[in-house]
Amino acid sequence: MGTILMTLAEERTSTRSDHFAVNFSVDEEDCFEFSRALQALGYEVYFVNWDDLERGEFQRMFHDNEKRFVLPRGIDDFDLVFIYKMEGFYLDRPRFLRMLERFEQAPALVVNDPATIRHNMDKRYLWDLERNGVRILPTYAIDATIRARLASGERFVVKPTQGERGGDVFLARSPADLDALAGREGDFLAQVYEPAVRNGERSLVFLGRKFQHAVLKRPSASDPDEFRCNESLGGTVEVLEPTAEDLAFARRVLAAYSALEFPVHFSRVDFFVPRDGPVLLEAELLNPSIYANYSGKGTAFSESLARYFDGLLAERASRIAA
Repeated sequence: MGTILMTLAEERTSTRSDHFAVNFSVDEEDCFEFSRALQALGYEVYFVNWDDLERGEFQRMFHDNEKRFVLPRGIDDFDLVFIYKMEGFYLDRPRFLRMLERFEQAPALVVNDPATIRHNMDKRYLWDLERNGVRILPTYAIDATIRARLASGERFVVKPTQGERGGDVFLARSPADLDALAGREGDFLAQVYEPAVRNGERSLVFLGRKFQHAVLKRPSASDPDEFRCNESLGGTVEVLEPTAEDLAFARRVLAAYSALEFPVHFSRVDFFVPRDGPVLLEAELLNPSIYANYSGKGTAFSESLARYFDGLLAERASRIAA
């Protein structure tokens, strides 16, 4: 029987001796579905809170097969590590990076690859994808040119180079809006504000290059100035049937990542579609909400994920044996 470790963002106040609670209800049932599907293939599945790592090992560990906390196993005991949910890790990047380093030292297969995750943590990866042929929302470093463009009446969405769930993201309408960033401009990017985002952000989920399901996320309908689609900010989510153009664009994004020699196994590609065609917002290869159960695809997607992981491990074992 193989062993799989899943890193999760724990809701500590709701965790019980027989239940590992996960932050955000949109994610929690997906985590449990993943585990059930992996267990059905014969795997032992363990949950850990990503920030419980001390001195190179996890101090607490939940064995989901047995629905109880157990004496933690060593990281080197696992066949596959699934770096999944980790809300708040940008607030403690040194700890998170130490965890990545520890996983790299272990014999386990890590999904997504730590090198891919490091690259994806910094939103300047968008420029790398653009150089590989992906059309992105025009994205710039914050400098005197951006201030001049703001003074002329343009608007920009300003976001941290490393951040999650819309934190510290704001709409700049004038040069004065950038004053709060004085001395920290290098930690932020400016993206052209595109009104088409009000029509919805398309999020397509993939395992490898195989499409799984999709949702359409819209900003709060009650706030015409809101441009962020996060549910925590009043955004809404609905099931989407992507077009052939949507699928082709998302796969171009994944191909561009492969061209950079960063393996991608588990991903969500976010974009919107103005009149002149798709534009990439983000390629979420780290900490994505997958909306599987929300889309009615929870069981099917989890079974696909379990088979995908099983295939990765079989392929790896075959390479080692050769």
